[in-house]
Amino acid sequence: MAEVPTTSTFSSPTPRSDARDEWESLMSQTYVPLAVDTHPDEPFYGRVTTGTLVSPVDFSLTTVAGSHQEFRRAARHIARSDDEYLLASIHTKGRACLNQDGRAAVVGGGDMVFYNTSQPYHWTNNSAFEQVVVQVPISLLRRRPGLDRLDLPTAVAVPASSAAGVVAGFFCNLARIHRQAPEQADLLAGSALDLIASAVLLTAGVRPGETSAEALSREHVLRYLRERYTDRDLTVEEVARACHISRRTLFRLFDGTPDTFATVLRKLRLRHAEMLLTRDRSLSPAAVAFASGFASERHFYRLFRQDTGMTPREYREGRDK
Repeated sequence: MAEVPTTSTFSSPTPRSDARDEWESLMSQTYVPLAVDTHPDEPFYGRVTTGTLVSPVDFSLTTVAGSHQEFRRAARHIARSDDEYLLASIHTKGRACLNQDGRAAVVGGGDMVFYNTSQPYHWTNNSAFEQVVVQVPISLLRRRPGLDRLDLPTAVAVPASSAAGVVAGFFCNLARIHRQAPEQADLLAGSALDLIASAVLLTAGVRPGETSAEALSREHVLRYLRERYTDRDLTVEEVARACHISRRTLFRLFDGTPDTFATVLRKLRLRHAEMLLTRDRSLSPAAVAFASGFASERHFYRLFRQDTGMTPREYREGRDK
């Protein structure tokens, strides 16, 4: 069962307040122990959205926003925690500067940057900001091909327009989908570790190995499916052609993943149908079937009952209670 993300908001007209102190405590719980400094003359504001993704990978995805804040992780904070994480922050609003390992990276406009929680770092946000943050245990990354001894590319700005920026776009979209349709986000989360590994290798100037390269290709296919899954005339050949791969390669990209290509497409359509059944009760089940990309009403009914154990009408009536 997918978990609906939760949002916590803190604000006060003055920079030093109980709300600010509670925010610092929450930031330390959400990520790692750290200190938060606020502007001495500006009101305080902070918001964070968190949620658990059902995935074979142990990683967290959050969206954090605020105004005029600095985040500092010093040696005294590192001594209070045993776990080591690589964080990837995608800056979606405002501009900020990350300092770590003697480097400084200025990011904004969809740019991404990596930082290592086992080393001190300093974030400076001189205006209102928003970030999507991916937090992955470094021990997991070290098991990926090419990453066992790699010097992690911390405090290096990754432009949104770069190859690694494709991964940043994936996680921004995943955070948005997670808020709107958690079940669909869980379906897409299986590629998360491979994609982060690919982005780290690309940022470090290393050519990704076969597994990572396939993860990028698979994300290209998934992105196309998310844009077109409600098209009843969508074919495997069309998807392969749009993604510049062969039909055979397309199917191979899903080998070793929890779901086949056909299963991913079916689940996307079924989750869309569930959403329509509950949000737009003026639509008949047949209309929902066609609007979700199913070629026939009978096919939709059969698959929906297999997936949920209920007919579309029973599902809708159950949500009314």
